[in-house]
Amino acid sequence: MNIIFRLITLAGILAIFTNCNNSKKEHTQPSQFKWETYRGVNVACDISEKDVKDLAASGANLMRFSTAVCTYMEMEAPFAYKESAFQKLDSVLNWGEQYGVAVLIDPHRYPGSEHKWTMLGSDPFFKDFKYHDILINFWKKLANQCAKRGDVVAGYDLLNEPEIPVDMEKNTPQDINLLYKKLTKAIREVDSMHTIVYALPRIYNEETKVMQGYHKGIEVLEIPDDNNICLETHTYIPVPFTHQNIWEEGDYVAYPTKIDGILWDKAQLEKEQKELIAFSEKHPNIPVFVGEFSSPRWTGQDGMRFLTDVIDIAEKHNWSWAYHAFRENQVWDPEMNITNRNDSTRIANAPRWELLKSYFKKNAK
Repeated sequence: MNIIFRLITLAGILAIFTNCNNSKKEHTQPSQFKWETYRGVNVACDISEKDVKDLAASGANLMRFSTAVCTYMEMEAPFAYKESAFQKLDSVLNWGEQYGVAVLIDPHRYPGSEHKWTMLGSDPFFKDFKYHDILINFWKKLANQCAKRGDVVAGYDLLNEPEIPVDMEKNTPQDINLLYKKLTKAIREVDSMHTIVYALPRIYNEETKVMQGYHKGIEVLEIPDDNNICLETHTYIPVPFTHQNIWEEGDYVAYPTKIDGILWDKAQLEKEQKELIAFSEKHPNIPVFVGEFSSPRWTGQDGMRFLTDVIDIAEKHNWSWAYHAFRENQVWDPEMNITNRNDSTRIANAPRWELLKSYFKKNAK
């Protein structure tokens, strides 16, 4: 009897000890999920589990999940949330977790922004604080939903391609720094763990009709007071090459090429980003992310050279990047023919996809 009692007691003690240890393991987690080095792609609303599985097999470690056509809320009053969109996000996060591909959450479009794919300085969003309040409440909801999702959440991509005037007025709805501060505060009230990604704005001069690209936005951005951030830029320069013949037919623009007396090649691409490069070298603890870059797939070997140059510049300066876009639109689809616009058949060894996969291999190191 005494032997049995002793065995039971010993088993109980071991069970308590084991449970305590397990409890400690369950509560052990990093204080923050910091931004990693990412090489990936942009994806859209219709992404499937098979797409994520295929993406993981390619070696990509990031998908920037953009939801311009399946927004998280209605674009008109009363701006009701669409639970189906939040459920899709949960599915994408689950797939990302299962296959080892992190997800950068990019809502892409909000009430007050009139264009599906970009934000314009003329949008009501930049003229009325009510749209900022809508956005603040939305990010509180989304961050609260994702706060405990772990490192599958690469970060929160607050705005897509914001545009501000060269004479941006402080403390007005066009004050992007004020908006970023408000959004940061709102998110950190519910999630102190995940990276916040701030899109650099493009800057428009109404008098000269000159638009400066996102890289130049570093000169007006006030870096938020937060220790887990990332800065985002997009590389669509020169636009006559990167956006040719998408909406209407025109003359073919090569790459490298001369436009208005400027030779656009790798050296010029890097020169155009000199302000951001200088900032990045001065602040190596603040990661930079090239969130979008591409050219129409039918730009052939010129497009291949352009993609190579953009990626090589990013790699040189230790920037993460995401190609635009994977199985989202046949204009950019890397798994398709690189010369024939009318051939939208996906092929396993498409040149553009092979090029991207050659860089994805670096994720395994």
